[in-house]
Amino acid sequence: MNVRCPACGQLLEIEPGFYYGTSYVSYALTVALSVATLVAWWVTIGLSTTDNRFFWWLGINGVVLLLCQPYLMRLSRSIWLSFFVKYNANWLTEKAEEPERM
Repeated sequence: MNVRCPACGQLLEIEPGFYYGTSYVSYALTVALSVATLVAWWVTIGLSTTDNRFFWWLGINGVVLLLCQPYLMRLSRSIWLSFFVKYNANWLTEKAEEPERM
């Protein structure tokens, strides 16, 4: 990961351990993706207690989550950073703010 944004110069590591909170965001994204795949599975294939369709969904959902994990982690870092660093419409002319700690 870059130390600074190559476009605007914003410091990306605001303080030590800043990105520990991304685990909560990543967890929420993972749960949302799992619920979405469960609903899609239920609508297209259906769920039943008499056969193993639910276990097939669990296996396929696990593979989907493993394949999407790099994208989910990157997205969760972006979401977490957007909570603390606000968008500046004049980023071309104004310098990025330095964090108070560091």
